[in-house]
Amino acid sequence: MTDSSANLDRFNALAAEWDDSPLRAGIARAVAAAIADALPLHKDMQALEYGCGTGLVSVLLADQLGRIVAADVADQMLAVLEQKRLAAGLDHIETRRLDLTLDPLPIERFDLVFSSMTLHHIDDVPRLLGRLRDVLVPGGWLALADLDREDGGFHGPDVPGIFHLGFERAQLMNTLTGLGLTAVSARTAHTVEKSSPAGEPRRFPIFLICGQLP
Repeated sequence: MTDSSANLDRFNALAAEWDDSPLRAGIARAVAAAIADALPLHKDMQALEYGCGTGLVSVLLADQLGRIVAADVADQMLAVLEQKRLAAGLDHIETRRLDLTLDPLPIERFDLVFSSMTLHHIDDVPRLLGRLRDVLVPGGWLALADLDREDGGFHGPDVPGIFHLGFERAQLMNTLTGLGLTAVSARTAHTVEKSSPAGEPRRFPIFLICGQLP
């Protein structure tokens, strides 16, 4: 079994209890708030969330956006989101299985593409970012939230599918600039506090980096 397939199996296995984690819920609230504060959201915006999981961020932004395509590779995560979407009457959220490392680009183009805590699970990040740029309309925004560079303490040694121990903000911003995005900016969206195996407090900042396609 490859690291990627083990990671997919893990996400599918955890889907039913994913939303029960206060840590994950806190990250989602902070990322959604940071996106809403950083970007001019409005209800005519067509949005794509890539790596949506159970849709924690999409649901929080649903009242501020138009149609949202919530995409992920984990079928069970999408099934949980589909149940939440139906229960809440969020008819403008569409769940979709989509792997932009393998699949063709969707035919739609979006005013906003956002992703939260997904990039560190992607082997070839520059290629994915290029594909996310390619589904933006002119003037559309890309918003990326993930971990600052860290030493592996956030996930620990036994979690599969971790290709990157966070990212250097400047390097990621340079990648977006190289892809032709402008108004590239970064901020700290959230800081996760966890304890080390020895009980020592650890702090893991999560950034939000945004850029606009001219």
